[in-house]
Amino acid sequence: MKFVLILVLFNFQSGSEVITAEFDDMQACEDAALRTFQGVDAAVVLRALVPVEGATVLDGTMIAYKADGAETGMYSCSPSRSTNLEE
Repeated sequence: MKFVLILVLFNFQSGSEVITAEFDDMQACEDAALRTFQGVDAAVVLRALVPVEGATVLDGTMIAYKADGAETGMYSCSPSRSTNLEE
């Protein structure tokens, strides 16, 4: 099964950057997301996104926070739909 990383680096001055990539396993996907955010702030903290009532988000969506508590981005690692269709 393949996993797709959808990652957004927040940048309120020049615009947010979206990164996508595909991985062979969930751990590799999550490790890549962590390394990406550590490139912005080595002390990054990842927390699960708690959606507001009535909102729909991808399962496992995480928010990245800098050491000062500011949000630096978000990501989700999800099974590839093309993989699911082939199974």
